[in-house]
Amino acid sequence: MSNITLVAESKLYVKDNLSLYGYFDDYSKLFNFLVRRCVHHLRHKLNGVSESRYRTDLMIQFNLTNRMAKAVIRTAKNQLKLLTESARYQFKKLYKRRRSLYKKIQKYKSMLSLSSTSLKQRKVIKLRLFWTQMKLNQVNQLIANGLKLHLTFGTKHLLKTNKQKFFAKRDNQVVYIGDKNETCGNQQFQVHFNSRCNRFDYKLRLDNQWVFNSEKYICGSFLLKNKEAKKDILKTLYDKKLNPLTYRILKREGDLYLQIMYRRETIDITRNNNGVLGVDFNKGFISVSEIDSVGDLRSLTRYNYLHSGKATKTRTSMLELVSKLVSQAAIIGKDIIVEDLVSLDSNKKQEKTTSKDYNRMINSLKFGLFKRCLLSKAAKVGVSVHSVNPYNTSKIARKSYTNRMKLNVHDAASYVIARRFYQYD
Repeated sequence: MSNITLVAESKLYVKDNLSLYGYFDDYSKLFNFLVRRCVHHLRHKLNGVSESRYRTDLMIQFNLTNRMAKAVIRTAKNQLKLLTESARYQFKKLYKRRRSLYKKIQKYKSMLSLSSTSLKQRKVIKLRLFWTQMKLNQVNQLIANGLKLHLTFGTKHLLKTNKQKFFAKRDNQVVYIGDKNETCGNQQFQVHFNSRCNRFDYKLRLDNQWVFNSEKYICGSFLLKNKEAKKDILKTLYDKKLNPLTYRILKREGDLYLQIMYRRETIDITRNNNGVLGVDFNKGFISVSEIDSVGDLRSLTRYNYLHSGKATKTRTSMLELVSKLVSQAAIIGKDIIVEDLVSLDSNKKQEKTTSKDYNRMINSLKFGLFKRCLLSKAAKVGVSVHSVNPYNTSKIARKSYTNRMKLNVHDAASYVIARRFYQYD
């Protein structure tokens, strides 16, 4: 059993949330300003002040409630964590870039040492060698400078071309962080379900600066179309101290959207003791082989998806494909095994094959989209997904199983992938 965090989104229409539209712009500017300010202070260890003291100073200086000060600090911590991980990832890529430049320099030097190289070719090679060495010097300098955080909250191009749009995009969200011990899982943003209208009503606590005539709350309503999310959120609301509910309000092109972040417990409903499902991903379809624990083939299935077309249609087709695959795994209670095609993920290290046709083939596949959809859907249902090394799966399939078992190469490859999980192939 494990906890996963899910996000449900609903549009906040003006007719039902007029007060919120008038309140959001002013509040979001202050909130995001304080978050950026807190990020810089966190980088310097809050200037030697404890977090509780910093929160108190924040409340006094800007006339904030304790809840808003806590939300600002926690949002700043999360943002700083993301920025730090991004900087570490970019810093690690510098070493990979340096190795690549070293190889190029050695290649150009070996070409210059050949007597068969013409004078015209030497000029071109020397020019490329010079600029490659310049790039190497720049990379070495960046590595010597160490890890550097890029504290940006928008693009420089947008700031130069459209400053108003830059500010609107930078200050377009507000977060209300919940606590399971608070009312409705979030005391600042309380949500109740109205069964008569089949809608959710909310009551938002105003901060000190916006309280007039003892009116401390603004109210509104929204509709949640996601049935699974609606069921989980209602369970959280009715069971006290079950899970917190965190809310984020976003502004996109003048419209407000509410995102609800909730937790759900998932129980693993699949096992690999009695066999697995091997999946071979191809252009336009996947082949699925079901085997038992000793590696014997039980069934073969093929699911098609839309490979080319509009992005929305191809994504919808991929989601339908993944839903069918996960449903099959859930019914028979077996884990899913896929190839670890890390060459499709730029953040993975892998020695590229020398075959240009193979590289062109795998980079034209939508495996990245398939992998993201599969992991997301499987985590919600409780289906386990494992990866195996894709080395020579098609060659082994052609050599060992296509003729003997009367299978095509794709079905045989999925069979090899499934057997490789048990290290039979």
